[in-house]
Amino acid sequence: MKYTVSIFVLVLLSLVMLFLNLNSGNASISLMDIFQDETAQKLIVDYRLPKSLAAILAGIALPISGLLLQELFRNPLADPSVLGITSSAGLGVAMIIFASSIAGYFGFVNNPWILSIASFVGALIGLLVIGYFSTKLKSTASLIIVGMMIAGFSSAIIGILQFFAPSEKVKTYLLWTFGSISGLNWTQVLVFSLMVGLGILISCFTLKGIMGLRLGEQYAHSMGIPIKRLRTLILLSSAILTAATTAFVGPIAFIGLAIPHIVRILFKETQILKQFVLVMGTGVVFMLTILWISQLFETGTLPINIITSLMGAPFVMSIILRKSNFKWDE
Repeated sequence: MKYTVSIFVLVLLSLVMLFLNLNSGNASISLMDIFQDETAQKLIVDYRLPKSLAAILAGIALPISGLLLQELFRNPLADPSVLGITSSAGLGVAMIIFASSIAGYFGFVNNPWILSIASFVGALIGLLVIGYFSTKLKSTASLIIVGMMIAGFSSAIIGILQFFAPSEKVKTYLLWTFGSISGLNWTQVLVFSLMVGLGILISCFTLKGIMGLRLGEQYAHSMGIPIKRLRTLILLSSAILTAATTAFVGPIAFIGLAIPHIVRILFKETQILKQFVLVMGTGVVFMLTILWISQLFETGTLPINIITSLMGAPFVMSIILRKSNFKWDE
């Protein structure tokens, strides 16, 4: 499929799924009611539209983060969740939720800036650990094991915090781990947008370097590409994108891993800039579709993470079985 046709199809699918999401929900209110009913206007503008925008932002952030990490580590299994980055970002959020409740101050929990900063610090620490081990280890399996250890360590610290936290905060955190796009207000969507925009802006400065890095570090050096600076920018961008999504949507699994591979399989595009755009478009369509599916059940909204895990886990297993087809496999 040609690149321009692919972009047109993705934009069209995104608009269709956005329309479906604005028309979907427990209340039997359609988008056309916005011009006649004040209640419908408030529901769509203050609830459904922010939820859809949050899905769009998550659909941009996680797949781009996964694409950058796969290119940096030359590892088809690299993504924020598999490498433990999502878990470390979740640890930052957990420390705010639990530690503030233990201290008896709850103002931090409702502050989008504090949650974003805590998630960013957690994600950045996890990425720095992975970045260090990636320079020491040559085995793909070893790097994945390190990611599992990061996730295990984060879970252990979270468990300690849960033990001392009030039961209502434990329930709040458990619900957060399921992943939810509902309930975001416009201030939170604005903060989410700013962080994703910053992460994407930083990532744009890495694309030229990634093209050189694909041909090997020696070739990249000969082209004058600063490898250390490129690595720093990729890690920083991935940390911001992962932190923003984790803070506002929860720890969404498999999206960052699956979408870049889906793009490679479907569109057969090798140029990094075109891949970059196609990954964003595919991620948006995918997240809006998942959001729509989650609202189809009469008993309530199904957690996002359940749907992504059901769809993503088989895909990851297929990647492991087929990973010898990837040119950067060790």
